[in-house]
Amino acid sequence: MKRPERPSWSGTVVCLASGPSLTAEDAEKVRAAGHPVIVTNTTFRLAPWADVLFGMDSKWWKEYHKEVASVFTGRKCAYAGQSFGAEMLSLAPWFPRPLNSGEGAIMLAMAGGAKRVVLLGFDCQATGGKMHHHGDHPKPLGNGASIKKWPKYFAGVAKNAARHGIVIQNASRSTALTCFPRVTLEEVL
Repeated sequence: MKRPERPSWSGTVVCLASGPSLTAEDAEKVRAAGHPVIVTNTTFRLAPWADVLFGMDSKWWKEYHKEVASVFTGRKCAYAGQSFGAEMLSLAPWFPRPLNSGEGAIMLAMAGGAKRVVLLGFDCQATGGKMHHHGDHPKPLGNGASIKKWPKYFAGVAKNAARHGIVIQNASRSTALTCFPRVTLEEVL
């Protein structure tokens, strides 16, 4: 069975993750800027118009696939496992297996040809006592139990990006990530 083609982009791609600092106003600013957008997991609710929804976890897909199918208009992509209708995309051979959906979204943007990737909602920490902008996932889904490991995962993505001449900028208001240059959303849109 032939795998679906990766998206094809050039220029800037914006990745919206589910960190608690992400707001609906941020999503609308991104939409108005017109760049391709990849959302992760339940962030599809803020941006049902995004180009791609990337979800790593088959348990997440099992919980949300019906809602996604009813409101999300872009491509639905997963990395492995049961995807409930999401395309199983292969990433470029120089990418390791992503360990969370945010990491996978960045890798997908890079594999699709982005020269610059802008991050929003990549808090990678509890911000204001919250783990997500959308509230906790229902049980049995997790809510960031491995979050303390994520900065190390993203540091690997930063090294891969540098090797391939891809710029990644973190416009998240609050973040534990130090491996990407910090910018404001207004600077990059």
